[in-house]
Amino acid sequence: MENENKRKVDELKRTLTFKDLFFLSIGGQGPFISLIAFGTVMIEKAGILAVLSMATATLVVLMNGLVIYYLSKRFSSGGGYYTYGLYGLSQRMGFETGWMYIVYSLSYGGSLMLGGGYIFNLITGFPPIYSITVVLIISTFLVLKGVKISSKFAEIFAGAELIILLFLSLYFLYLSGFRIYNPFNRVSLGDISLIWLGALYGIGIPTGYGSITPLTEEVKNAKSTIGKVAISAILVGGLFATLFFYSIADINFKGNLASFLVMRFGVIGDILISIVAISDGVLGGISFLTASSRVIYNMAKDNFLHKALSLMKNNKPYVAELVSILGMGFVILIPTLIAGIYGALVTVGAISGIFNLFIHSSSNVSLIRISTRRFKVKKMGELIIGVVAMSLSFYLLLNTILQVQPYIVYSFLGWMVLGFFYLESLDIIRKSQNEQEEN
Repeated sequence: MENENKRKVDELKRTLTFKDLFFLSIGGQGPFISLIAFGTVMIEKAGILAVLSMATATLVVLMNGLVIYYLSKRFSSGGGYYTYGLYGLSQRMGFETGWMYIVYSLSYGGSLMLGGGYIFNLITGFPPIYSITVVLIISTFLVLKGVKISSKFAEIFAGAELIILLFLSLYFLYLSGFRIYNPFNRVSLGDISLIWLGALYGIGIPTGYGSITPLTEEVKNAKSTIGKVAISAILVGGLFATLFFYSIADINFKGNLASFLVMRFGVIGDILISIVAISDGVLGGISFLTASSRVIYNMAKDNFLHKALSLMKNNKPYVAELVSILGMGFVILIPTLIAGIYGALVTVGAISGIFNLFIHSSSNVSLIRISTRRFKVKKMGELIIGVVAMSLSFYLLLNTILQVQPYIVYSFLGWMVLGFFYLESLDIIRKSQNEQEEN
């Protein structure tokens, strides 16, 4: 904790409130587009059992959110998962967590931006590469204007999308005659693996809170606010999404969710959905571009990355933000050029899911280790939460590795190994410099 206190000297100014963070977190979920981006693929994998995949995903995310709730009470400096690994486990594990988080944040935000571009292209016929470029440009502008401006944008558009999502759920229930059913009655033993595979994509829907933990040092009363926002955002996003998938299963829908919504609501619906698609892509972009830049910034402050990445101007780590923007451009534009926008959406979405499970596994182990230090009975609840969350995340991670396309697994392992070699090289350079200074 002493090292953590030393970092507070150069902290960013604390300007964000509970409301700012809540809507940034909901914006990071991309309430409408995340249903399209991840929900379309989830339905493809699990069919009408997608509601159970969504419920499973919400449970996994909630357990991980509770871990963040407890960890955030202990750390008020920035960096989020990187900081939890750094001070809860070890320097190496902290670096590896931050290293993996960079790809997670860019791929998760990127999948939301791709989802926005995909829907916009589907409705307007506007070329996909131009659609996502527009989303990237708007997101870049807002991120560079500052986190406070971004939070106001999120407050307006994320709030409106929650209302739209509730309306759609009630509308589909109306089409079914408000028929109430038990989704578990539709499950056979062979469906369990499909439900878990669907949950890989489902965890991408209520995990917008992953974008707020790196902003800790910019939050007022951070030790209590971060955890409360995380749980609130998970419950709101997860319950709304589960209701949505329950309602479309009630009308026995199993197809392409994006095409269905476009065809169902006509011209007026096309216009509204186009606006929502762009706004949601932007919401995902600003939330996770901001998050990735803060992790890069904190890793640079701790000398894991080049010091230039920690430079600040107008209370913003502008170099880290620019690097994140370039990274996001690479993540969304290259796969789109290679595989088309839907292929890019499936690939980037799966990558974000598997990286998500890794960084949460790291934070789960951090809580377990912290809870067992000088163990007291009152810490038993934290320990149980950590163990359960770790078990769920590890099971889903293992199940995912066995079922997703090999190139997704290779990307995951390749980035992890690259981080290991980078850190080893950094250690060798540092030791050589120390030896030269001693001589």
